[in-house]
Amino acid sequence: MKKAYLIHGTSTRDDDWFPWLEKAARPEIELDRLWLPDPFAPQPAAWNQAVDDQIKAEDGITLVAHSLGCITAVRWLARHNVKNVGLLLVGAFDQPLPDYAGLDEFMQGGVDYRQVRPKISRATVITAQNDPIAPYQFGVAMANRLGAKLIVRPNGGHFLTSDGFTEFPLALTELKRVAGVD
Repeated sequence: MKKAYLIHGTSTRDDDWFPWLEKAARPEIELDRLWLPDPFAPQPAAWNQAVDDQIKAEDGITLVAHSLGCITAVRWLARHNVKNVGLLLVGAFDQPLPDYAGLDEFMQGGVDYRQVRPKISRATVITAQNDPIAPYQFGVAMANRLGAKLIVRPNGGHFLTSDGFTEFPLALTELKRVAGVD
């Protein structure tokens, strides 16, 4: 069984398609949905500590992330000496969002992608052209920096429950692909 971890954004581990994905991935993939402190007022140091405490830094794991969890996942990769990591990012961005100045502090510091890319075995970024939160171009740019497979949907919004995403078969397909169980 492959080990995977889900890092949510400014929501909770129980929101959106996250519980569905955990169940749907079994038995091939054991997906742990992480707990992040103060998800609606995130602090980078607290989130970094939380993911460090919950993700076992070992080769061959898979990281699934949504929204603000995407930069958190990539920063985790930058901090740890791991290899052959699968990476699935949904609604990804790694720069300040035009309409969410409250997250600007979280976005400071950037990422050295030259440090991260060699640690990844397979990666996918899923974004939607009608995302009202994270402009899809941010996801495209992040996919390019990671050397990731890019999936751009015309519709999907930010892939939230309010966008109709309580189940997300495309995420399951790509999770299996990046985890190497496809």
